[in-house]
Amino acid sequence: MSSAADPTATFFQNLQSCGLLTAAQLRELWGWVAHQKPDLPTMAKEISRRGWLTAFQIKEVARGRAAALLVAGRYRLLDVLGEGGMGRVYKAHDTKMGRDVALKVIRKEKLVNPAAAGRFAQEILALGQLTKHPNVVEVLDADQVGDSHYCVMEYIDGSDLTRTVRDRGPLPIPEACEIIRQAALGLQHASESGLVHRDIKPSNIIVPRAGGPVKLVDLGLARLMGAPADEDSHRITQEGFVIGTPDFLAPEQARDPMSVDVRADIYALGGTLFYALTGRAPYEGGNPTEKLLKHCTEPPPPLRPLRPDAPPQLEHLIHWFMAKRPEDRPQAPLHMALALQPFCPPPAPGTGAFAAPGGAGYGPAPVRHPRASGTYPLPHAAPARGLPRARPSPGYPPAYPHPPGYGPPALPLPPPEPSPSNQVFKLPPQATDRDPIRRRSEARFPVGPVLVALGALFVVAVIGIAVYRLLLQSQPAVPEPFTNTSGMKLVRLEGGTFRMGSPDTEPGHRPDEAPVHEVTVRGPFFVSATEITNGQYFKLMGSNPSKGAKIAARPEHLPVDNVTWDEANEFCRKLTEKERGSPWARKNWEYRLPTEAEWEYACRAGTATPVAFGERMVFGNQAVFKPDGTDPLEIADETLRPLPVPQETGKTEPNKFGLYDMHGNVAEWCSDWYKSEAYRDAAKDNPTGPADGDRRVVRGGSFRDAASLTRSAARTGVRPTDRHDTIGFRIVYAPVVK
Repeated sequence: MSSAADPTATFFQNLQSCGLLTAAQLRELWGWVAHQKPDLPTMAKEISRRGWLTAFQIKEVARGRAAALLVAGRYRLLDVLGEGGMGRVYKAHDTKMGRDVALKVIRKEKLVNPAAAGRFAQEILALGQLTKHPNVVEVLDADQVGDSHYCVMEYIDGSDLTRTVRDRGPLPIPEACEIIRQAALGLQHASESGLVHRDIKPSNIIVPRAGGPVKLVDLGLARLMGAPADEDSHRITQEGFVIGTPDFLAPEQARDPMSVDVRADIYALGGTLFYALTGRAPYEGGNPTEKLLKHCTEPPPPLRPLRPDAPPQLEHLIHWFMAKRPEDRPQAPLHMALALQPFCPPPAPGTGAFAAPGGAGYGPAPVRHPRASGTYPLPHAAPARGLPRARPSPGYPPAYPHPPGYGPPALPLPPPEPSPSNQVFKLPPQATDRDPIRRRSEARFPVGPVLVALGALFVVAVIGIAVYRLLLQSQPAVPEPFTNTSGMKLVRLEGGTFRMGSPDTEPGHRPDEAPVHEVTVRGPFFVSATEITNGQYFKLMGSNPSKGAKIAARPEHLPVDNVTWDEANEFCRKLTEKERGSPWARKNWEYRLPTEAEWEYACRAGTATPVAFGERMVFGNQAVFKPDGTDPLEIADETLRPLPVPQETGKTEPNKFGLYDMHGNVAEWCSDWYKSEAYRDAAKDNPTGPADGDRRVVRGGSFRDAASLTRSAARTGVRPTDRHDTIGFRIVYAPVVK
């Protein structure tokens, strides 16, 4: 068959010519193709299962674009990380240095516009002038190949602050302050190199998954502050357009985006702190223009109605950072970092986690504070070079009680921002002493109405706290039944009340199943319709400990076995991370092992009989167990022999909930500790098992167990570090267990 008529052959030819696979891999793949004769989707899945190519690479090869996967003969593209107005950012592998990097390529169609090419070149020049700093993403390379411009940056395996807050909700105060403090240190370093970021926002702050310093990314809108600026040569934006994100834009940046300094970034970082603490942008609006007007005319948003646990000083800090006039804010990012430092978690002894990196403008050696282990830096008497000296905050008391647990403040806090008018009007082109915005922002409350104002603030605070409590009580939206990106079908269960355990009259009853007790399982939650397969486990974890997979002819659809309890939990953790951002993903939900109560509720599927199918079950059709002709629960042909390995998942009859292989096949890990007497004083509402133990619960029995050991109530305990070729697992997707 010609390759033109055979997509599989064409795909293989593309693989041969692109150089992504070794000669040995190509020979092995061709042998598999000759034997299996797969279609193109099956072949693609097999390559992905073996971990030879990423899904993105496979798609590009299938589209005949394999040559574009290698940039400059050195950078091999692995995946798409993000996309913006100027270009696309890829995860790539540097074949010369043997490391993963982030590679940004400007859109080719943008090159027809000389201003766009100039803007990209300006970005490279600005980034190239930065020396290495732990809180700024490092630029490693930049070049042009043909008509494609690109720059190479260090790859950060993490999540941006927007996604972090969206997934977890408002962050704890110490964590949010520490993230912003580190971002401010990165901003300080950039400003000392003459850079203004211009687009500070949560999505441009990366929090690494495995710990490590927070990274400030995407200085793509930066402009060299000292560069000559004649009328046209360096003006990258068109007249009337604003550089930046309306949700976090400083008032002066809305007026004249090309003349702002680092204090505009401080304003945006203050708004980002408000977002991290509340999950909301500082100002809401139906369109960007409305948001810009609010940034210019309305006072900084109150924090404490949304976060009653926040100390008043932290709210004052945010108002200081977001002051309408640049001269009323901190005059350098370092001042901002030092002001936030008392609200951050204490560092581990000897780590110096709070010490500002050395260099010009960062002050003398850090000093130790007696209330916390670790170090705290002190600012220089002089501000960082090129920046105005910090303006003291008039009228604010020099000493005030600091909130317990946060340590003393490093700098005096500013007074609350005066409340200007919130009238909406068209912005004038310049701000002068006659500017109504400036006149309103400089106005002070008259003494007379103070009591009235305090009373109004009290009412607003009470309403805000009530709304906040209602928000806390509200449950996250529940997704619909779905099949996730790993091909696992998740079945929705509504939860309910059932009788857990077995009476002593039930065939196969054991003492650890008594007493029978009523249990309520809260829902909704989702259960995987089948046990996790070898193919699904290998695709996510990159390895497979299964013994059955080594002897089965087609192991990918067999349930994974020989997995420890810890490995099953690690699978759930990785799957949760992988699925973040999926349409069905919900805040404060996770993949995890089922509790023992959730497992039995799902297995029984509304029945009270020994098995979900009644008093007995049919071997092979309803369950896979070890038939011996004597067990009172089995229905089996005497000529049938036990299976040497488990059966493929989903081949038996499902229970009334649509779940397969709850009885037999492989036994399944649960999250609870196992104790034989656990039912004697078990909780009735959503129980999670004993507080401790040395074994974990295993449920359902296996293909090597008699039918009686696969009953709905049958339970046993296994050490979490043990491996058995009869034990696997299934997963649930549910709210995080607290």
